[in-house]
Amino acid sequence: METSQFKEDEITFIKRWDKERGEYITSPFPKIGGRLRLAHEDNEALSIETEIIRYDERIAVVLATCTTKRGKFRGIGMSSVERDEKIAPAILELAETRAIARSLRFAGYGIEYTSYEEMSHIVNVDKPENGKGNGGNGNGYHRPNNGNGNGHNGNGNGYQASSSPDTNGNGRLSSKQFKYIQKLNEDLGRTTADLDKQCLAMFGTVTQHLSRQDASRVIQHLTAAH
Repeated sequence: METSQFKEDEITFIKRWDKERGEYITSPFPKIGGRLRLAHEDNEALSIETEIIRYDERIAVVLATCTTKRGKFRGIGMSSVERDEKIAPAILELAETRAIARSLRFAGYGIEYTSYEEMSHIVNVDKPENGKGNGGNGNGYHRPNNGNGNGHNGNGNGYQASSSPDTNGNGRLSSKQFKYIQKLNEDLGRTTADLDKQCLAMFGTVTQHLSRQDASRVIQHLTAAH
């Protein structure tokens, strides 16, 4: 995958198990510093503003607005103590970093790549076997399994590292639901940030982390708005 727009030290490569291919793949994820460099080099004046949407002891949500010569681009970043437990005291800062990274991505700087900051809680996740996670085998970061050794959050499905919605039956919305919600939202002339704000107001989480049931409710809501 071509990543020549970024410098070598601006990219982190993460190894993950690809369920569809049935093999390990290593994918590039640019760091926010690389996107910022590209944005500054491309604009005489660059403005980035952030707004805290939600912040409590468990979850932080931040909206970032990036203004470039092409216009304004918004992105929402979320972090939580559960998801980002290794840096739990800094979830607000992480949410802001993710929001800025997404807004820069929407502005066209590395648009084809998910940001490393959005995947920073996942490193070298191993292949699930017999419906179980790797149980912590020393090959990289493995999230705690609540003591039962059966994978992410103890659901027995194994954690799948992906920038797409989860499809392994653990309750999160399917890829088809996610893509359909995005299409309905675009048809209404709304941005991804608008959609995330709506989902935060309705369910306390961004679109990508909705449950299947809540995703169905969002689809019904958007369909009725057409």
